[in-house]
Amino acid sequence: MNKTLKLTSVAMLTALAVLANLFTIPLTPNFSRVISFTIVVTFVAGIYLGPISGLTVGFLGDLIAHFINPMGGMGYNWFIGLSCALTGLIAGLVFKLKLHRLIKLVIALVLSFVICTTLLNNFGLWLQIIVGVKPSPSGLIQFFTMDKTDIRKTFWAFTTARTPVALLNVAINGVILAVITQSKILDKLIAKLSQKGNPTDKQTETPNEEETTNDELMTKQTPTETNTDNK
Repeated sequence: MNKTLKLTSVAMLTALAVLANLFTIPLTPNFSRVISFTIVVTFVAGIYLGPISGLTVGFLGDLIAHFINPMGGMGYNWFIGLSCALTGLIAGLVFKLKLHRLIKLVIALVLSFVICTTLLNNFGLWLQIIVGVKPSPSGLIQFFTMDKTDIRKTFWAFTTARTPVALLNVAINGVILAVITQSKILDKLIAKLSQKGNPTDKQTETPNEEETTNDELMTKQTPTETNTDNK
């Protein structure tokens, strides 16, 4: 994939990530529990464009969506932004492993759920909703120096309450991603776009193409080549 096509793809997926962040299905009035499709978009960026592109799409999608529709009145939630960025990074790194696609998808989803959703995402929302401090580095300093006796719900209690919906969200996104990766729709699309972007290339390798066998190569030898080999 050439640089122009890659940059265009990152821009398009970032726009989709913004839309996915803006148009969620809230299950609570304060948006602490939502069904979102940002995992699908961010994973696609990481899987097909690489870990850095996945990180970029995840972070920018969340950041731009916040400026379009700020929520909470406490500024940008940097923990959720970091969570979105790491989601794309994890997907991109895991899919570099030489394993079956479904196995890689499960590994990436589990790691993303534990690190990004359970820890970072929940911690940012807990600081904002329960503790009442800004979900930012300065808010984190304030949290460590404040009196915590008035906090009505612990982080783990808050996380436990959100886990069922979070698992449902990951499952829904996981099914969509399984369909995308197993059907290889995007593989074929990327291959076609890459071929159009490089018309002088005689052969474009794609994940779907099988390598030419030795027998096929032998049949393509010319009589001259065969005679030369026999001399």
